[in-house]
Amino acid sequence: MKDIQIFQRSLKDFDYFKDFQCFLNIKHNARLRATHIKKRNSRFNPLTDLNEHKFRLKYRYTKENLRRIIEIVRDDLEIEYFEPLKKEQVPIDLQILSAIRLWGGTEHPKLTAMAHGVSLRTLSKITRRVASVLSSKASRYIRMPATLSEKERSGSAFQAIANMPQVIGALLQTTVRFQPENCATDLDGEELFPAFTTKEEELHIQIVCDAAHKIRDLDIRLIDEQSMLTDTEMFGLSKIKDRFEQNEFRGRILLGNEMVRCSSSLFTPVRFPRNQSEELYNHAHAVTYASARKCLNLLVSRFGILGTEIQGSHGSAKQTITALAILHNMAMEWVDPSIDTEQNISPFNSTFFNSIGRSPKSGEDNNRRQFIKTHFAC
Repeated sequence: MKDIQIFQRSLKDFDYFKDFQCFLNIKHNARLRATHIKKRNSRFNPLTDLNEHKFRLKYRYTKENLRRIIEIVRDDLEIEYFEPLKKEQVPIDLQILSAIRLWGGTEHPKLTAMAHGVSLRTLSKITRRVASVLSSKASRYIRMPATLSEKERSGSAFQAIANMPQVIGALLQTTVRFQPENCATDLDGEELFPAFTTKEEELHIQIVCDAAHKIRDLDIRLIDEQSMLTDTEMFGLSKIKDRFEQNEFRGRILLGNEMVRCSSSLFTPVRFPRNQSEELYNHAHAVTYASARKCLNLLVSRFGILGTEIQGSHGSAKQTITALAILHNMAMEWVDPSIDTEQNISPFNSTFFNSIGRSPKSGEDNNRRQFIKTHFAC
């Protein structure tokens, strides 16, 4: 009888052990699931997970400067744009980082999306929203010199390059391709980016930069294949031309290349110089105008997407280009070293990027002739 009781107690102890072992297994499995969920939900944070060198290669800014950009944009994104993305819980910092990395154009968009733990479709939405917020700040970051002291500083900076007086800006035009985006999926149901549904279109970009390679004025227009306006006609439609005609800049001038026609406010090279004064003017013009070429080259070097094509509607493409111009100005202001800013741009290379139409007919302008006589007479 005693042996039977001992055996029964042993069975009971065994049952307890089985229950305890089951509890341990449940607890262990729960811990594994929690760890798995944590790993799955933890997103890549480039500000902490990449060293400074790799970060600059991918994000085109130093970590310090990108933190400054995040602080400038953060509040607007939280208030206006975080709600539609709550489903994926994309942190604000990561939204800005992923957009800038995509615009850098250093890798396929799918790799950018994977690195930040979002789908391609979500990445597309993020970039549009970040561009919208940035472009809304254009009046603060893209503006011509307004006060007398600002105009004098701008003129002095240009004159210091090659002794070309009265210059307040250098004007350059190019084109950027864009393609309307549409939702499409591959055989596995994965969203594709970009989705080619219509023929690509082009935007005409006109920038006015200063001697420090900052963009001071930006004009973006859809190119109509039916009309195909020339660069001179595009300049005629821009607001900056109206501002010069209204004498807002009081005798100061813009420099342009040979693809636009010389006018009272826009001085171009003398096509067929006839004397030493005109040759001296052309040399000073070429060296000074190189700042515009370098400005555009730096912009495209930092944001490779401008050299390929932008996805989205006409409106969103304009916002993206405006956002990139603002980001470029921030980089110039902060002297960001993430790309080679000492690129050598030949001042005598007249072909740079794309222009529209043919060179205008040669024509003299009385203002330019008098300008050469006054400042470059031998």
